[in-house]
Amino acid sequence: MHYRLLVTLLLFTISVQAQRERYEHNSSWNTLSIKMDVKERLFVRSEFNFRRTNFIKDWEQIVLRPSIEYRLDKSITAATGYSYIKNYSYSNFSTPLDFKENNLWQQLFIQHSINQFEISHRLRFEERFRETIDSTDNRHIISKTDYSGRLRYRLIITIPLFSADNISVLAYDEVFLDFQKRFQPQKIDQNWIFLGLRFRESEHITISSGFHRINIPRENSSITNNIWETSITYTL
Repeated sequence: MHYRLLVTLLLFTISVQAQRERYEHNSSWNTLSIKMDVKERLFVRSEFNFRRTNFIKDWEQIVLRPSIEYRLDKSITAATGYSYIKNYSYSNFSTPLDFKENNLWQQLFIQHSINQFEISHRLRFEERFRETIDSTDNRHIISKTDYSGRLRYRLIITIPLFSADNISVLAYDEVFLDFQKRFQPQKIDQNWIFLGLRFRESEHITISSGFHRINIPRENSSITNNIWETSITYTL
């Protein structure tokens, strides 16, 4: 009886996966982050994200993200910020129109070490205001702005490479939980996985580059984005 139940469940899972349409595309994401100390524990940051897809032929997103951050102690930093996001229509499985999102977010960043491993946790809650696209008779219009909440948790691990102080392996996994309009998560919105290298060129410039893979599950489909991502952080 247990074997029959297991086989039935397995066949059902395979059937559901087979019914979901899978889409995949390739992108190049490039980020410039500028950080400036205001006081001993207070600093501001501006982040500029330029994201292109379809082998960099088309725009995917532009993200501008200023923030204010306060270091509570050597392990914990609190932050609040704003994001402006321009989403582009780049394929038949993306949105039919370009649309904008404005969001306000609050964040805790916690870091600690285990032997040579530097481990960080980033917990961010976003209050999202997104333009809504209505489609009727193959006509698409932006009708209103909708509100939803989203919680993001990122686990980050860095490991020094060949005992070098300025080069390290960087890996992270980030899960996005969609709260929609309720006070409990409704579904997994996205999952991000990154593996690359981080190079600290000086006390002012840090460069990271590597492979970034995103999975976006939808009700009847899933989207996978294979990205080569490069980020430069400049500290004034």
